[in-house]
This record gives sequence, structure tokens and C-alpha cells, in this order.
Amino acid sequence: MRGITGQLAIWTALVWTVGCTSSRSVDAWRDGWALEQKGETALALRKYTDATSRLGKYPGAMLNRIRLMAAVPERRADAQELLDKLLKSDATDARVAAFGATWALWQGDVTLARNRLTAGVLKKDDPEEVVLALRQAELAVLMAEKQWQAAWQAAKQQAPRTPEEHLRMAVLAWNVGEWATARELVSQALECKDKWLLQSLLAARAGQWPQAQQFVARLEGDAVTPLVLALRAQAAMHADPPAMATALSDAAEAARRDPADPLVTEVWAEAQLVAKQPQLARDLLAGLTVRGAGWSAWYNLGLAQLRLGDLPAAAQAFTVAAQRCPTCEPAVKNRDVLAKMGVGP
Repeated sequence: MRGITGQLAIWTALVWTVGCTSSRSVDAWRDGWALEQKGETALALRKYTDATSRLGKYPGAMLNRIRLMAAVPERRADAQELLDKLLKSDATDARVAAFGATWALWQGDVTLARNRLTAGVLKKDDPEEVVLALRQAELAVLMAEKQWQAAWQAAKQQAPRTPEEHLRMAVLAWNVGEWATARELVSQALECKDKWLLQSLLAARAGQWPQAQQFVARLEGDAVTPLVLALRAQAAMHADPPAMATALSDAAEAARRDPADPLVTEVWAEAQLVAKQPQLARDLLAGLTVRGAGWSAWYNLGLAQLRLGDLPAAAQAFTVAAQRCPTCEPAVKNRDVLAKMGVGP
């Protein structure tokens, strides 16, 4: 099963508001939040800056300021500098730890994210929003670490409330094999490239190739990863009629860019089968099955062996495929046909 993390928004649970306390500094903080809700981020940033100059050490206002600064590319370095200072003085503050961890994930440093998160300490008087932020950061780190089962258990403790949270839960459901749940959750997620990718994967898994093609066609530019190229190739191979030139081109490019990826390798091998190159397909799939591939890789290996005339090897591959997926009719049927011919393990 392919693990996907997506590029989910990292700031979902990291917006800080204030209660009923009244002062000029808190009023500036509150005004900033109101302006941000209206989409007036430049004015909101000014208010947060005013609040931090008055409040000084209160991390909530500073984190809001850093968050909005980071959204402006030319101010990102300044945001980084402010965050570094805050981490030096308040690394144990749960809000700072959560923010620092998700910032590290944004920069691709999973180890640093875990270290920052571990440093955070919840206090008895921390409000619920702080607890929620720490939980969300922990979930994001677990996903980045590809600890899917632990992340799934953590996510199930709280029902998703926003489209972003529905998407995150859907990704987790995919990664733990909860296909029906993933399909239900992703339908309530926001429209974005991560949603389309997951919908493509779900459609491909169900053999719904027109739908898979429809979703994968929306992915353009930097969203066209080796995984997306592999999905495109599969959809082209299963089109009516098959678009083999497109399939071979996309599968070859996916294999060139990520030759170690199991799904990419399997699709490249499948393309070789359709292109009547069973020996190359067999060699690719033999290496893949040694690494613990799923039923479809074993099934395609069986097809390659069959076309090369090696019936015992084909029977062995179909048997393993049927064991791994007893409800997968092609694998079971081919195994049983060969068994009736007296060929089998």
C-alpha cells in the first residue's frame, strides 16, 4: 500500500485568539483577528505587530504575527528570525512547540519537528485551543514520520470539523486501508490537488478508470509527481481504446524520476506487459515481489511468466496473488485454471 502525506495546510489549528480581558494591547490583538477574518491580512499583521510590541512576551500574538509574515515570501526570513528568538525563550510553551514543529515540517525537517514538539509542555491552565494545537501538531508529525496506525488512532479521538481536517483524515484512512472511510471523508474535503490525488488513487483501486483519469487530469505543474505519472499511465492503459503511447511515455518518465518507488515500478512493468515485453516485466516484478509487494504485483508477475511459457512459476505467482487477495477474481481464476491442468505448487 502506498503511503501518502500530502501538502496539507500547516496552520489550521495555529491561530490564537484572546478572551474577554481588556487592554490596548489585547484590543489590538482582537482587532487583528477580526481583520484577518475579513481577509485583510496586511492590516491584521499591523495589529498583531502592535499587540506584540505592547504585550512583549505573550507568545499567542507573536505566533499570529509570524504566521502572517511567513505567508509573504519576502518577509519569510524575518518570520524565521522571530520564531527562532521565540523558540529560544519559550520552547516549552505548548503553543510555541506546536507552531515550531509545524514550521519544521513545512521546511521538510521531520526530526527537528519531533524535537520541538517533545519540548512542549501543557500546563493545567492552558485553554482547549492550546491542547487542540498540540494534538494537531502531533498528528502532523506522526504522518510525516509515516506512523500511519498511530496517527489514525490519534485522529479518531476527535471528529473532523473543517474541510482541511476531513482531508487529513481521508489521507490517513487511505494509508491504513480504510477505503470506504477514505472515500466518505474525501468527499467533504476542500477542493485541492491533495483531494484530487486521493480521489485518483481510490478510483484506480476500484477499477474506475474514467473517474481516475478525470481526477488525475486536474493535477498540473509541480503536482505531477512520479505517482501522478504512474496513475496517468494506468488510466491510459485501461482506456477504451488503450492509449499505449501515452501510457508508455508517462510510465517511463515516472520510472526515470523515481525508480525505487514500488507503485511506479509496478506500473512500468504493467506497461511492458501491454507492450509485449514480458521478460522485462518479469525482471521488474521479480525484484518487486521480493520486497513484499501486494497481490497485483504477484498477479502481473504470473502473467509475465505465463507469456514466457513458465507455467510452474506462473502458477506459484497466481497462488500468492490469490492468497493475498482471495476476492480478486483474476488471480483466483488463473490459479484454478492452472491447477486443473495439473500445474501448481
